[in-house]
Amino acid sequence: MNSDSELKYPLRFKGDKREVYLKGEAFFDVTKDASRPFIVHTEQMNINVLGTSFNIKAYPDDSTSETTLISGEVEVQLKNRPEKKIRLRPAEKLVVTNGVDSLQQLSDRTTPAIIKPIYFSKEDSAIVETAWIDNKLIFQDESFASLASRMERWYNVSIRFENTTIQQQRFTGIFSKEPLEQALEALRLTEHFNYKIADDTVIIY
Repeated sequence: MNSDSELKYPLRFKGDKREVYLKGEAFFDVTKDASRPFIVHTEQMNINVLGTSFNIKAYPDDSTSETTLISGEVEVQLKNRPEKKIRLRPAEKLVVTNGVDSLQQLSDRTTPAIIKPIYFSKEDSAIVETAWIDNKLIFQDESFASLASRMERWYNVSIRFENTTIQQQRFTGIFSKEPLEQALEALRLTEHFNYKIADDTVIIY
């Protein structure tokens, strides 16, 4: 499980289903058992696992929720459109805009429903969506606003922008064991901004 995440499950599964409830991000590796399906419930989706490894990112405050399939097969049911079931193939990612009722509305917002996971480079097999499992924070052409949200969880801090135009700056890189200040200094090498750290708050200006 990634930081700031919560997984609820019973002490013992009853009946013919194994059901868990996720807020946040988690990676699952589930053994196939046709007689006892494994189902992950999030605020936007129900993910029916058919024997597979996959990543779910479903933070309530984020603009989107994601299911990234690494191997095997999953079937995703949108809670606001239960009749629609979407099967993912390996190396596919389903992105659902939080608060959107249907895939049609998703496409109306020019947000693709199914896309490919992001590989950091052609030479590197690291996948951005699951890098956190290896204690890496990978970002590729990501806005500062989006990256700041992930850094807040990564470093357990609050990041506030005094100049909103800075939020549009874009970054590519990898953090692993760098302390917060070193990470911020690394970002400053590619884009101009200033910052100050007060306790557990970072102010960008």
